[in-house]
Amino acid sequence: MALTKKAERTKAKLLDSAKKLISERGFDHVSVEDITRDSGVAKGTFYHYFKCKEDVVAELSFQSAQSTINKAIHFEGSVSERCFYYFTEICRDAEWTGIRLVRQWLRETMEQPAENSEAKDALFNIYNAVISIYEAHQGEGPGELTKDAPLDTLAKLMMSHLIGVLTVWCMMNASFSIVGESTKYMKIDIENLLDPFIIK
Repeated sequence: MALTKKAERTKAKLLDSAKKLISERGFDHVSVEDITRDSGVAKGTFYHYFKCKEDVVAELSFQSAQSTINKAIHFEGSVSERCFYYFTEICRDAEWTGIRLVRQWLRETMEQPAENSEAKDALFNIYNAVISIYEAHQGEGPGELTKDAPLDTLAKLMMSHLIGVLTVWCMMNASFSIVGESTKYMKIDIENLLDPFIIK
């Protein structure tokens, strides 16, 4: 059922407050009470829109992901630069979301048998985004992928690096910054992976 304009504004207030507070304090240090107090919305009203705090983060992450995909596809630069921008933003979003939810997503992605689970949907959204970034200017000139580049294989290999970084980050209890330390090496990996299929 579609929300009324008033309900949309209320939900937007909750999302804005959650985003601000989590950015300031981190997910584990923000409660539903904090979100409703900051937004000026009654606590009971919160549960008309979300089952729990995790659902708020899931919606914010979805909104961020959609925006990032669109920006990455239209990013001015080569296919390697577009991919680097996309993966940097995913890592930034993962750090913002926090280690507990990233661990939960990784676990559910591996353990959920259903292809239509939310965790699997997020995984395939990343795959589809990478394919779209590859195809945006494929075959158009220097810096882009050749027409016969194996997009499916390249997308899966590139995703394996991202998932690997997130997994190690979780295993090491977020003892390093993904954006601050990992992405500079990710740029090298992306360029090395795509280079044999780049139009020179």
